[in-house]
Amino acid sequence: MSYLIYGAYGYTGQLIAQRAVETGHEPLLAGRNAGALEAVASTFDLPSRVVALDELSRLQSVLGEVEAVIHCAGPFVHTAGPMAAACIETGTHYLDITGEIPVFEALADWDVVAEKREVMLLPGIGFDVVPTDCLARLLSDEMPSATTLELAVYGSGGLSKGTLNSVIEHADVGGRVRREAELIDVPLGWTTRSVDFGDSSRTVVSIPWGDLVTAHHSTGIPNISVYVALPPLGRLAFRLGESLKPLLAWPPLKTFLQRAVDYWLENPSAETRERGETRVWASVRGASGERRTARLTGPEAYTFTARTAVQAAGRVMDGTAPSGFQTPSTAFGPSFATDIEGVERSRIAQ
Repeated sequence: MSYLIYGAYGYTGQLIAQRAVETGHEPLLAGRNAGALEAVASTFDLPSRVVALDELSRLQSVLGEVEAVIHCAGPFVHTAGPMAAACIETGTHYLDITGEIPVFEALADWDVVAEKREVMLLPGIGFDVVPTDCLARLLSDEMPSATTLELAVYGSGGLSKGTLNSVIEHADVGGRVRREAELIDVPLGWTTRSVDFGDSSRTVVSIPWGDLVTAHHSTGIPNISVYVALPPLGRLAFRLGESLKPLLAWPPLKTFLQRAVDYWLENPSAETRERGETRVWASVRGASGERRTARLTGPEAYTFTARTAVQAAGRVMDGTAPSGFQTPSTAFGPSFATDIEGVERSRIAQ
């Protein structure tokens, strides 16, 4: 049996399908748009199935043809539930590329039922959150007594329409951090600091990244903050976004902005992805101040995601799929990120 790529005609879905073919895999492609799906299936000479997430019996029938699904159709806060529920019903392993905190929380709540059905629920198998989760687990394994984890990410290469639409979907939520094992709300862009990513030091700003859920699950560390490197204009946009939260919560405005993104903006080109890069920094600290720090460099974020998603699907096909809710590092170990083509890890002397 093979695996399914759902949402295969989306920007990232197509990159994953391309990577799968380059790797020698023959996944089944699926989605609700027949015309768009047929075009992608024809391009890669792969089989396809037209199915919408609300066509329950049809969806379960399609999932019955495969061992696992890479779910690529977002915003995942709306789509992950129906797909994961169908996977649990059919005994199909679930993987997705989300970075949305509510999705991680919801799927973690299904851990027991997924365990009973011997189904793996593995969200965040892309740049969100593979490199950060694996670095966090690596450092936590070296310092089991760590009480604080800080993570920071930097990327060049642009954002896809799907990513921007997910940002718009959650723009009214604000910031979050984990303190004493609890997720707490903070203002968007709550704090800044400087991080040495290896090539240069950059100013980073706190964000509600998925590791606030996944890294806690992977490591048990009770205090977690995640940051992203942004230019001054980006940090200003965060501060303005905090003051505009009530307006950004208005559904008609969300719809307008998402349609504007779909109509006006272009996805990153192949040349942009080729030039782009990602950098990740992670640091853990114990109660007495001892610290461990590491860095990771890799390809541009969407290229990174395609490689990690296909690598993960390959591991599932090889029999590596622990049941229940998983993170990349609990499913495949902290070295999973460095097994990806183009990824290098380094330590920082303390």
